[in-house]
Amino acid sequence: MKCSRMSAFLFLFVFNYASAQLKLPINNSLRNDFQRIVTEYPIHFEGIRGSVINQNPQTIEYTSELKLEDAMECSIIKYSSGSKPIYSWQGVMFISEDFEAASKKYRWLFNQLKGLNIFYVKDQYTLRGSFEEADESRKFTNSILEPVFPPEPLKKLKVEVALRFEFPEWRVNLLVYEKEREDEERGETEE
Repeated sequence: MKCSRMSAFLFLFVFNYASAQLKLPINNSLRNDFQRIVTEYPIHFEGIRGSVINQNPQTIEYTSELKLEDAMECSIIKYSSGSKPIYSWQGVMFISEDFEAASKKYRWLFNQLKGLNIFYVKDQYTLRGSFEEADESRKFTNSILEPVFPPEPLKKLKVEVALRFEFPEWRVNLLVYEKEREDEERGETEE
């Protein structure tokens, strides 16, 4: 009797340990690298901005020295408009001709970032936003996240997860950029 209890206990311990190891954790590598991108946002991605890829009168595209895990390509774009330049970071995270596969990756990426606590100086701010369901009949879908109660340097920060069709494939993109709120936009971010 004692032996069977001990065996049962040992089995439960091993089973619980093994099942804990098999659970898919939140992608910490993605989150850690994303935190570095957000840290670089207020200083125009200066610490991760690489060499010039493309240049025209309105924009300059740079390589990103930081490439997110699984990203096909990452870049930083400088937009020359108004009194000061505006910078954005973007990564192509997934490409497929299969809408269902791309739609799943789009949802997965949004879920990885929603509720993420980003750090600025010594405080943390949670990313919130609404998920827009993908629809194959539309060639573009996006979901935008922004920090809740951000400090002044992060007030214009937007994080966008986008799914778009560029013949013949679907692309999932991640963008980090600055945007002024427009009059017709919602006043508060939905959860």
